Amino acid sequence: GEVLPGVLLFANYAQGFRAPTPMQVNNYFENLAFGYSSAPNPDLGPERSTSWEAGLRYFDDNAKLSLAVFRADYDDFIDQQVVGGSFTPSDPAIYQFVNLDDVQVEGIEAKSSYAFEGGITLRAAAAYATGDVIDPTGGKLPLASIDPFELVAGIGWTAPDGGAGVELSAIYNARKSLDETTGTCAAECFRPDSFTVLDLTAFYNVTDALKLRAGVFNIFDESYAYWSDVRGLAATSTITEAYTRPGRNASVSLSFAF
Repeated sequence: GEVLPGVLLFANYAQGFRAPTPMQVNNYFENLAFGYSSAPNPDLGPERSTSWEAGLRYFDDNAKLSLAVFRADYDDFIDQQVVGGSFTPSDPAIYQFVNLDDVQVEGIEAKSSYAFEGGITLRAAAAYATGDVIDPTGGKLPLASIDPFELVAGIGWTAPDGGAGVELSAIYNARKSLDETTGTCAAECFRPDSFTVLDLTAFYNVTDALKLRAGVFNIFDESYAYWSDVRGLAATSTITEAYTRPGRNASVSLSFAF
């Protein structure tokens, strides 16, 4: 409920059930050149969860802010794991969706934006989560599939009539902590360095139905990779460059709405 003008406190509690998707059950793929494959799992079962969330929201004519903390407890958590192989063409790593008996995930998320006169807007969003896989004896191993801390921020301008706009945005991604990868790799895992990527995007409404969009992405040609792309790759691997995202690139698109 609202406790001060513009300030709203909230809390949610939920129980969930999620059946595996056909892709998670039947997925099969091989890329031997890069040393990995994926295998189906016909025994994959449904996932059940209990979760809660609490936080606050603030808003006025120009500003918006939200902050939330959450925790979820899962039974038979569906997760993609490296179940074999060593990321080589002769012994490709095998990815497979499996059920993890007992999993706990908790984290915090924050979002904010501020609109200035003249059409300029600032925005930012950050998220951090951590998780544990709990064995029947109470022992814990980190849930390595959780991405590290990420921060997204941007500054943009939109014309008063909404017919054109431009935004410069930045994405910061932290390096995965070593102690959060325990048990994921036979030895030490490859953990990409932290990175910051800048993108510049713009749009122009040629007509009410025709919109032109353009962008330059990874402006400073950063060489970077996400943890989710390399999870399970050993620190001694010689093919880490194969998992990096594109360097500087650009795109232009034209869309028509009926």
